[in-house]
Amino acid sequence: MSYVLGIDKGTTTTKASLFDVADGRVVATARRPTTSFRPRPEWHEEDMEGTYDNVAAAIREALASSGIAAAEIVGVGVSGHMGGLWAVDHHGNPAGPAIAWPDSRAAGLLDRWKADGRVDRLFQISGNAPIPGLPLVLLAWLKENDPEFYGRIDKVMLAKDYVNYRLTGVMATDESDLSFLPCDIRTRGPSRELFDLASIGDAFGKLPQVLEIGEIVGKVSAKAAAETGLLEGTPVVTGAGDAVAAAIGVGALRAGQAVTVIGTSFMNNLTVDAPLFQPEGVGFLFLMPGGRWQRLMSNTGGGSLCLDWIVEAFGAKAFTGDDRFEKVEREARAAPPLGNGLFIHPYFNTSGMTAPRHDPHARGSIFGLDVNASPATLVRAVMEGVAFSMVDCYGALDAPVDEILITGGGARSRLWREICAAAMNRPLASPEAEETGALGVALLAACASGAYPSLEDAARAMVRIAETVQPDPCLAERYRAAYPLFRDLGADLTPLYKRRAALLDRARKA
Repeated sequence: MSYVLGIDKGTTTTKASLFDVADGRVVATARRPTTSFRPRPEWHEEDMEGTYDNVAAAIREALASSGIAAAEIVGVGVSGHMGGLWAVDHHGNPAGPAIAWPDSRAAGLLDRWKADGRVDRLFQISGNAPIPGLPLVLLAWLKENDPEFYGRIDKVMLAKDYVNYRLTGVMATDESDLSFLPCDIRTRGPSRELFDLASIGDAFGKLPQVLEIGEIVGKVSAKAAAETGLLEGTPVVTGAGDAVAAAIGVGALRAGQAVTVIGTSFMNNLTVDAPLFQPEGVGFLFLMPGGRWQRLMSNTGGGSLCLDWIVEAFGAKAFTGDDRFEKVEREARAAPPLGNGLFIHPYFNTSGMTAPRHDPHARGSIFGLDVNASPATLVRAVMEGVAFSMVDCYGALDAPVDEILITGGGARSRLWREICAAAMNRPLASPEAEETGALGVALLAACASGAYPSLEDAARAMVRIAETVQPDPCLAERYRAAYPLFRDLGADLTPLYKRRAALLDRARKA
């Protein structure tokens, strides 16, 4: 028997999953919470050593619970959240804390770039509407505000690249994460102009080597073998950024196939066969295997992050015990749709909104709150708000969407899948594997091991669809009628987001 290990280093949770190479069956999964720090309200950091320790612990647990011998693992792939800054010094040690993608310390710098036209040029080259947590933006902020940290940086990587480095000793990135550094999306290579545009031309040489998605980075070192339980010499592939890995993991490899991921953020990803820049200045554009691209319309303001916050803030007493998830699902299902006219805009994260409009100052709102609202109605309203943002995102794309698959931690909720299907008024297929990011990089590892001649062949064998949810016609009609109010409320709040940000900025400087 042969197996592949897929690791998904997430914003809130790190997962290590073992898959059977023959059919994609999940053999074991281990999880570790991602520890983050907020030394200031708008900052979001991680300890790089601690993060790798969590990855190693998850690998050890997955191996132990599976009963599989390390020698049976033919390859390892790592996925990680895109964006942020994982920098090492010339000794290969962390140059400072990792800055994660939700960090918004550089929002003011982005406002300056927007005013002087640099944001427009950045989008024209990269296809990415920048968020404060974009590596390029963070590097520029560090050069201005923390030159000591900036001066220590020898190499710039992203989350999964750092994990690969610790496993193999090799510093590299891949095309998918290069997309978000960002790169010239047309030539599929690094863009010196963008670094000059950000006034950090000296940082261009700090990029590591760029490999193709799924190319072998190196092999598990003796040190990493002792830390993880993996066999020394096991091949490690580049893996991919989480959005691209999730698309691979559901088999969305052809143009017109899409995947929606209800993760910490809410990603709606469409595979295209040519760079798609419309709508202009909105969303992201990433490199995919096989010379394709992925147009990503993402509510970075939150997916499951919003639900988790609502449950903690309003339902901590109501939803307790080992069956907490089941209680949340059951009581939210019992709550009426659009309960008493309650609407929630799901932009709780400090990174703001990237689609259908680009607004780093956007924040969440609760509209229609009164004494009749219960924790369950608030939970359902979050699910509905995220589903309405799905309508926003796909509706803004000027490209055919032939098929949508839905996955991610939040998609474990059948109610949430039903709400999304009704809001979109189309069927949504859900894969059997919950950890599709881990499966995506496992497919890459399986191909690199020689188990399959192509990624498409690996996907046909290893991606298993568990269920397709059909839209309920009555619920779809109710959501169709309600969506314009959700949309118009968001548009009316847009100028107020900026006023809020200015108010906070004055208070910080006082």
